[in-house]
This record gives sequence, structure tokens and C-alpha cells, in this order.
Amino acid sequence: MVMCTQKENFYVTASRMVPYKRIDLIVRAFSQTPERRLVVIGDGPEMKRIKALAGPNVTILGHQPLEVLVDHLRRARAFVFAAEEDFGISVVEAQACGTPVIAFGRGGALESVIGLPL
Repeated sequence: MVMCTQKENFYVTASRMVPYKRIDLIVRAFSQTPERRLVVIGDGPEMKRIKALAGPNVTILGHQPLEVLVDHLRRARAFVFAAEEDFGISVVEAQACGTPVIAFGRGGALESVIGLPL
């Protein structure tokens, strides 16, 4: 996978829109910080609710082909991940694109993301 060293001024998250993925939490947080842009890639039963939570700085693209997802992962300032999962492949995919990950510090993310010391 080819990495992009020139990052753009947006964050990205990508997931199936189901409650345990906590996309609503990410969208709410970014909607309250309008100086930060968020791009959301994915679809699912929570789509309507997520769209209703989104502020003007949040762009919801819905389901996208793999090429579009990879392009966003390469260019994003960071990938945001709030789910507690056993593994979480999207975290590893973002890092493979050379993109830092901001993750909820529980579950599999602890095994694939090196945290910053507090």
C-alpha cells in the first residue's frame, strides 16, 4: 500500500453504522468542534440518526468503493475509531496507509495502536 505523507486537514472514520461502532459519538464530538472536519464513510441501520447528528463540518459519504476509502485513509490527518472490538481491521488499514489513529483505549485497538504516554 502506498502511503501519503502530505496529510490534508480532515479526519476520517469508516464503519458499518450500527450502535456498537459508536459512530454517533464521533459525529457528536466533531459537531461540537466546528474547526475540525470529519468525513464519515459507511452505511447501515443508524444512517438516518447519524445524519441528523451531523454538523456542517461533518460530511457523510455513505458506502463507498474500496478505492475511495483508501484514498481518504491516505489523505486524512487521522482515523477516528470509537468501538470496543476484539480486533478492528480498519485501525490496521488506516495505519497501513500511514495515517495515525485516534482510538478508544479498550479492546483490540490496544494491541495494534501504540499509545502516547500520559
